[in-house]
Amino acid sequence: MKAKSKSKINEYLDSRGTSKAWLAERIGASRAQVNNWSKNENGVVVSQPSVGYVLKMIRVLGCELDDIYEEVND
Repeated sequence: MKAKSKSKINEYLDSRGTSKAWLAERIGASRAQVNNWSKNENGVVVSQPSVGYVLKMIRVLGCELDDIYEEVND
């Protein structure tokens, strides 16, 4: 069974006054990728980034994993 998560990227970026375009540029991703990683449908993220991109986001944002993603239990 695949683990499910909910993205909190939009809320985190908004709280810091930062844009998805800024994040995308800093981690070497496209704005479309970051947009997909930040979208939730039915309480679950639509598209999950690779571990490499997650690590880059955490480093660039100076945050913890729990700040940008939340585990969803069925």
